[in-house]
Order: sequence, then structure tokens, then C-alpha cells
Amino acid sequence: MGLVEAIKMDVLNLTPHEKELIKQDVLHKEAELNRKSRKKMYPSDFEPLTIIGKGAFGEVRICRHIETGDIVAVKKVVNKEMLYKNQVAHVRSERDILVKAKNPWIVGLKYSFQDDENLYLVMEYLPGGDLMNLLIKKDILSEEESRFYTAEMILAIESVHSLNYIHRDLKPDNVLLGVDGHIKLTDFGPCKHAEIKASQKVDTDKYELKHSENFNALKNMLNKRLGYKRDRKLAFSTVGTPDYIAPEVFGTKGYDETVDWWSVGVILFEMLVGYPPFFSDDSTVTCQKILHWKRTLVIPPEANLTPEATDLIEKLVCDAEDRLGRNGAIEIKEHPWFEGFDWDSLSSLKAPYIPEVSSPTSAENFDKFKEETPFFPLSQSKLQKQKMKRRKKDLDFVGYTYKADVEEEKQMFVSALQELDHL
Repeated sequence: MGLVEAIKMDVLNLTPHEKELIKQDVLHKEAELNRKSRKKMYPSDFEPLTIIGKGAFGEVRICRHIETGDIVAVKKVVNKEMLYKNQVAHVRSERDILVKAKNPWIVGLKYSFQDDENLYLVMEYLPGGDLMNLLIKKDILSEEESRFYTAEMILAIESVHSLNYIHRDLKPDNVLLGVDGHIKLTDFGPCKHAEIKASQKVDTDKYELKHSENFNALKNMLNKRLGYKRDRKLAFSTVGTPDYIAPEVFGTKGYDETVDWWSVGVILFEMLVGYPPFFSDDSTVTCQKILHWKRTLVIPPEANLTPEATDLIEKLVCDAEDRLGRNGAIEIKEHPWFEGFDWDSLSSLKAPYIPEVSSPTSAENFDKFKEETPFFPLSQSKLQKQKMKRRKKDLDFVGYTYKADVEEEKQMFVSALQELDHL
């Protein structure tokens, strides 16, 4: 029974004095929560364990919350790098959407806080790895397996769009697997594709497809799949991975949420064929291929896709005005490739792949990274004693701190007080 329901039952037959005592008790507990919410968090509140992601802006590490014992994933982002590279809006948007999202398709945010050097996002840890590593292990998925993951991505993206956000950076690296094999989306700060420099944009009038990038070269990429994925496996790359980006993102006319459906189509291609359709060792060539997708999108006959799978790919990886999903996710759900698919029971279905997880702190499903810098920016004792100095640049991150458990309890007490006032 919730607090509000309990109060309703308790106050029905109570005197005004007794009701006032209950109200004072609720106010007292609310005050305790407010004190808890003001308590500063430090990196030393967490025991650092294994790094599972690393790149230009910082790292992602498995940690143990010392007070609760919870195993979490802590994303540490360097303040000065975000400010220097004008990424403040991106780190803000990631924090904001994680706070707003309360659904099973988006990784849960537990806390966010900062110190003098870094920003920290403390999220639930999903030990199953990501879709990229699953593709490395499996190489190619069957249509039945691909249908499961595509369906879950559709529901996940639909939930993002319902919050009035566009993911813009959907790729296998950002699709995490839980212990049950079901997916959750992560990485909502679209820093990667946003950092593609203007000089890398292609003059489409001067473009000519090189002979070395023909279909025969594409077929050979299947043999290079493992190497190409390992080379690209970074948590925060400087330039980003353009393979999954819709062509309109590179243009100047703007774009809408349908860019995410293009990305779903590209990932579906990769799951079924074994490599993304526009891959090249040169990211600029990849951008060229994407801009000229009508000439470069080739579904190899030897992939033996069903006509329905081929049709879905071609209706997602296409011009924005023709793309399925422009009128909502329902258009994609109703495609013949999903005929007979049980959308309502998807979350209760057994996943095609159940990750091997030896312990709650296991990192076996993630890439290995070398320890180069300590998790703590200062010694623990100095960090705990030093009073943070407010600098001008810190104003960019005012209001960044968040504690999910405290916010949920505070809302509960607010509702309880409102209920008392009406009784």
C-alpha cells in the first residue's frame, strides 16, 4: 500500500488534532528528504571496478555504491573538454532525457553530480554487453533473431520520440543488453555525430564513386568484420561513427525524428548481412556513400533475405519523405515483415541470446580497456575536505545534480500532503 493510500485510510476516523500530527510527521520526513537531497555526492562514494568504455571525453566504469552496495555504471565526463568543444548542450540533454524517461527501454539514471573536474552520470549497469559485441560473436543473425531486436529498437525509439527527443546516434554500440537479453538504449548526448567537422561535408556535385568501392569490395568486408568493429569500439569517439547517420543530418535543410528510423534500417541490414551498408575504412567515403545511397545501397543476393526483409530495409533506408515511420512507429509495426508478431508480449518473450554473466560485477561482455588515469580526480581525503570553488564556467552545469531515489520519495510526500489538505 502506498503512502497516500495509507493516509487516506488513517485519517477517515481521526480527530483534527490526530490529522495534524500525521501531517507534521509527513512534513518531518519531507524535511529529512530535503536534507538528503542537499547532501553532496563525491566520486569516493563509489568503489571503482572495471572500465567498460573509454574515449575523448572520459570513461564509463563499473562501480559499487559504497553506501548501498548497488552495482552501477558510472559515466565520467571531463568538464573542460565539454566546454572547450561546445558540448555542454549535449551533456545536458543526456542528463535531462534520462531524468524524464521512466520506461523499460531506456537505461535508468540513479544519480548525477559533479566535482571541480568532471560530470558524473550514475546509471543502472547492464552486464550483457551491447548489440555490437553480440554481432561480433554471432557475425550474422537470422531473420527471426533480427526481428526480435528490431522490434525492441522500434519500441525503444518510439519511447524516445514520445518524450520529444530524437536519439540521432542510434547504433549497435548504444543498444545495451540486460541479463535477460532484452535491450535498453543508452548514450543520449549526441556528441559523436555532432562533432563531424564542416570540412568533412561532401560536395555532392563533385562526387564520383571510386571503382575500388564497388560491390566486390563490399562483399569482402564480411571477412574484415571483426577487425573493423574492434577498431571502432569506443565509448566516446572524437569524430563518431557515421555509418548509421541519415543523409539529411549532413545537409543544411534540417531533419526530424525519422533519422532514427533510417538508423534502425541500417542496423537491420548489418544484422542480416554482416556489415553496415555504407562502411568504408575512410569515414569521409562513408559519408559520401550515405549521401548517394541510391547508388551505394546494395543488398547482396547471397545474403538470401526474404522479400519482406528486403522491402523493410529499402523503406527505412530511403528519402525522408518516403521513409516508414514518418507518421509514427505504427507504420513500421504494420509492415509485412512483422506479420503475426506479438508486440504486446515482446517484453515477456525469451530473448534469442541470453548473455553469459558470471557475477553482478562481470565485464566479460564488454571490451577491455587499460587503466591510464585514476577514477578519483584527487585523493579521497583531500576531495572530502576540500570545499568546491565556484568558478564562472561552473554556471554551465548548475542544476546538473540529480538523485532518483530522493526525487521519487519527495514526490510521494508532496502527493501525501496534498491529500491531507483535501481531507
